[in-house]
Amino acid sequence: MANVLELYKSFIDGLVSIKDGVLVKWILEKGYPDTAENKDINELLSSLSEDQKKVLAKLATQARIGGIHDTLAYMNEKMDMDGLVLSQDGMQLPYDAFDSMYYDFISRCEGDEWPE
Repeated sequence: MANVLELYKSFIDGLVSIKDGVLVKWILEKGYPDTAENKDINELLSSLSEDQKKVLAKLATQARIGGIHDTLAYMNEKMDMDGLVLSQDGMQLPYDAFDSMYYDFISRCEGDEWPE
């Protein structure tokens, strides 16, 4: 069974692996799903150049990373102040073994290695 520190790292790295999300693919490729509610979005996307789509995709990624960061910051605060715990396989994961969950997430997004 994995130790709690490895489970924690896996949790953070799992979030890093989904930081781009599906919106980037939709923006850069064939657009959003072809539904009536997405018509205006797809019309806008079809009017953009490839360079403009790349800028929009970058904004979408930054917004998603910001959302994950803010969620982790909120969880960190609840863990510090209100006893919230994150557990897996019956084991409580640390949330401040290196710095904080949100700092570790951003560091890993930037390509930093895990500290020793």
